[in-house]
Amino acid sequence: MSRNQPSAYEYCLEPASENNEVEVVHGWIFKDDKWVAHAWCEFADRVIDLGQSTHSMDKFNYYVSNRVSEERCRRYSRIEFFTLVGDEGHFGPYDKELFFAETSDRDPLEVIESGEVE
Repeated sequence: MSRNQPSAYEYCLEPASENNEVEVVHGWIFKDDKWVAHAWCEFADRVIDLGQSTHSMDKFNYYVSNRVSEERCRRYSRIEFFTLVGDEGHFGPYDKELFFAETSDRDPLEVIESGEVE
């Protein structure tokens, strides 16, 4: 990733700043034949993933195409997100056990369950 381009976690700052009802989601998505630790925002039945599009997307289709599941996600209210940004000094991920790497060739839940996380 180029440092000129914001990370998926940094991209959450704008939607979280502009909408009181938005939820910030850190989750694993399946992209380019591997699992990728990622971040996006949700509002009602819409997903805002500025790394993929400047337009909001249908949540159901986003979940299906990226193989999103609740057990591979952590959700933060905008207040929780901004508190963590201030406390941690970065935009995420915050759950280092779930997000043990930037990418994984195997399902991250299987890796965690097998105890193979370093």
